[in-house]
Amino acid sequence: MTYYESPPGAQRPAHPPHTRIGWRTGFALGLAVLLVVGMALLNLVTVDKVLYRPAGVHDTLGEMNGQPVVHVEGLETYPTSGTLDFLTIILDGGPRSDVTAWDWLMATLDPAVDIYDVNDVYPPNVTAEQIQEENVQLMTRSQLGAAVVALRAIGVEVPEQVKVGQIITNAPAGDALEVNDEILEVGGTAIAVPDDVSDRLQDFEPGDVVPFVLIRDGERLEVDVPTGEADPSPQDPDAEPRTIIGVYLASDFDLPYEVTIDAGNVGGPSAGMMFSLAIYDKITPGELTGGLRFAGTGTISSDGSVGGIGGIRQKMWAAERAGVDYFLAPAANCDEVVDRIPDGLQVAKVENFQQARDIVESLGEGEDVDLPQCTADD
Repeated sequence: MTYYESPPGAQRPAHPPHTRIGWRTGFALGLAVLLVVGMALLNLVTVDKVLYRPAGVHDTLGEMNGQPVVHVEGLETYPTSGTLDFLTIILDGGPRSDVTAWDWLMATLDPAVDIYDVNDVYPPNVTAEQIQEENVQLMTRSQLGAAVVALRAIGVEVPEQVKVGQIITNAPAGDALEVNDEILEVGGTAIAVPDDVSDRLQDFEPGDVVPFVLIRDGERLEVDVPTGEADPSPQDPDAEPRTIIGVYLASDFDLPYEVTIDAGNVGGPSAGMMFSLAIYDKITPGELTGGLRFAGTGTISSDGSVGGIGGIRQKMWAAERAGVDYFLAPAANCDEVVDRIPDGLQVAKVENFQQARDIVESLGEGEDVDLPQCTADD
C-alpha cells in the first residue's frame, strides 16, 4: 500500500460544519422566546387600575411656553430669584387611557408609582372630556384664589361674594335656590366665605327650613330653604348627622388688579399654594427664596388655608429627582408623607399660606429653621 503525504503548505480538508446547539444555549433561547411571548400577551391584556406617576416640575417664577407663568398688571413688581416649583403627575388608566398587565407589573417594581383601583379614583360613567373640563375649572378657581390670598397678604382689599355654583339633582334646596344666587345671610348670620354656610346650617336639624337672604338678578330676596341629611361618612359612620342643602358653593371675587397665570395644559387645583407664593414674591420687595429652590403642592382657599391633594408621593419623588432644596407638603397629606419621603428630600408641613411664606422667607434669609414635620400622629 502506498501512502501519499500532502505537499508542504497544503490545506487539510475542513471538518463538516457543527449544527448542534448546546443545552445551555437552547435553554437561553427558549427562555428568551417565552419572555417575548409573555410580554406581548401582557401588553394585550388590560386591567382596571390607575397608575400615579411622577411628571413635570415647573417654576412659578419662570416661564412656560415662552410666557411668564405669573404676570401682574397695575401693581409694581420686583425681581425674584431661586424657584417656587409646582409639580404634576400622570394618571394612566381610567377613561383617558388603558393600563396593560405589563404596565401594572412594571409599576409594582417602581417605588415612585402608586396603584389604585379605577373605582377608587373615578366616578362611574365619567368621560375623559368631563374630567378635562373639571380640571380646567379647578385650575381656574385655584389661580383666582391664589391671587386673592397674595393680594390680601399685602393689605389689598378684595371683595368676596359667596354664590351657588351648582345644584345637585334632587337637592333639598333645588326649588328654592338658583345657580349664581349670591348668599348674604343664613339663619340671620352674615356669610363671608362658603364654609360659613355649612357651619351655620349645623345649627339646624336635617329637615328644618332655614331663612336665607340672597341677591338674585340684582334683587335682594328672602327665601326659605329646605334642608336634608348628608349620607354617613364611610370614614366616620357614627358621626352626628350633618344638615345640608345639596348645592356646591363658590366664591366670586372682584380683583382690583389683573393677575394672569399661564400653566399651559396643566389642570387641577393642587398648584394653588405655590401660585400664591409666586404672586406674593413678585409684588413684594426682596427675593423671597433667597436663591434657594423650593417645590410644593396644596390647594389654596381664599382665607389662606392649604388643603390636601392627590399624588403627594409622586410629587415628592419628582422634587427629589429635580434636586430641589425644600418641599412644602400640606398637613392634610401627612398620613401619606410619613415614612415615604425620598432620601435626601427635606419636607416641611404647612397648614396655611402665612406659614408657607414664613418658612420660605426664613430659609431664604439663611436662618436656622426648625421645619414643622409630619408625624404618625398627624
